Amino acid sequence: MIKEIKSIPLATFLSQLGHEPTMRKGTRLWYLSPLRQERTPSFKVETALNCWYDFGIGKGGNIFDLATELYQSTDLRYLMSCITDRCAVPSAQTVASTSFQRHSAPGFQDISVVPLRSRALVAYLQERGIPAQIAMANCQQIHYSCRGKRYYAVAFENQSNGFEIRNRYFKGCIAPKDISIRRVRDGPSTECAVFEGFIDYLSALTLGLINGADAIILNSVSNVNKAIPVLKGYDIINCYLDNDNAGTKALAELTSKYGSTVIDRSILYSGLNDLNEYLTHQSSTIKLNDYENR
Repeated sequence: MIKEIKSIPLATFLSQLGHEPTMRKGTRLWYLSPLRQERTPSFKVETALNCWYDFGIGKGGNIFDLATELYQSTDLRYLMSCITDRCAVPSAQTVASTSFQRHSAPGFQDISVVPLRSRALVAYLQERGIPAQIAMANCQQIHYSCRGKRYYAVAFENQSNGFEIRNRYFKGCIAPKDISIRRVRDGPSTECAVFEGFIDYLSALTLGLINGADAIILNSVSNVNKAIPVLKGYDIINCYLDNDNAGTKALAELTSKYGSTVIDRSILYSGLNDLNEYLTHQSSTIKLNDYENR
């Protein structure tokens, strides 16, 4: 089944998602990237090899690699369902006996969103250092069906009414993928904090790092271009991005646009991957000291 899905033309898959090429050069198709906002097409599909490459984020690959970026998940079964919901699988009659052929509906169905009340989900966030009151004030609880089974997770809404979803066993999103914006009042403040994911945002609230500041949560570094126009007008842009190549690249992109207005705050958690790891490390240290002082 995987082989058959890989043979689906990328141009067909992209067309089903609403993306059409802006130009053709031989066997190469050029698109405005489906993974980010841009004005000059830098997303290439090589039709002869059925592969893609996004020059803006330096990533490429086959249809599964593209689906991984689009749906922000590495769950192979989920990705297979997402792709086959959009496109017919070549020679589908030869694999009709597989379970994936029965999926004609979206991967997520019967979606309902309610206030975060589940003890299990709140406990999951508490294990990551997030107090219950902060979790319940900033997150929701989502229930959905996938492949005939019912699930629930922590949900964090974005600007396009999509959701980042998390629980102990799953990390993904319900499309559309977009940034999230949290303002401290009706109008923008003079200061904004930028985070890669909502767990880091909740960590900053827990640590009291962004009192009085607006916040932008990228929900993926591939969304950094979507944040750039929103950041216009801020006097200070504090970046709490991951200490990895993707975080460094996103920081450089913001700095190239807004110069010294952008401040790298990752020095706070130098030697650690992200702000949440810093928070959980701090929490563990405090608990250890309390134990030793008994």
